[in-house]
Amino acid sequence: MIRWLGLLCCSLLLVGSLQARTFSYQQATVITQRGVKISVEVSDTPAKRQQGLSDRSQLKPGWGMLFVFERSGRHGFWMKDMNFPIDILWLRNSRVVYVAENVPPPSSGETPVTITPDKSANLVLELDAGQARALGLAVGSTLDYRW
Repeated sequence: MIRWLGLLCCSLLLVGSLQARTFSYQQATVITQRGVKISVEVSDTPAKRQQGLSDRSQLKPGWGMLFVFERSGRHGFWMKDMNFPIDILWLRNSRVVYVAENVPPPSSGETPVTITPDKSANLVLELDAGQARALGLAVGSTLDYRW
């Protein structure tokens, strides 16, 4: 009986771990030099960074996603399972060091292209396509954060 109970518990744990990933994202605010506040979901674990904005139909209006890395590096991003175009900004602390604007999702059956910055960064901000330009964000811009 105890053996069957143990087997049942192990089976339930395995099934639970195979469920689709759903994450609870911490939220923060990014503030531009112009004082515009952008609400962001913070993607600060390997699993959250891997999931990113994949499989979503859109970003909430006025929102973005902020990826936080433990170490600076030339962190490449791709548009796997993305459904809408975005702007991607790489930051070293508070300064924008690289921008990829209006990055489209891959067409059906197409392998997503990886975009790698030419500078090291420890943060990456994803926004709806066109928002970087609309907010005046470019290489050299600085951002502030409220955690």
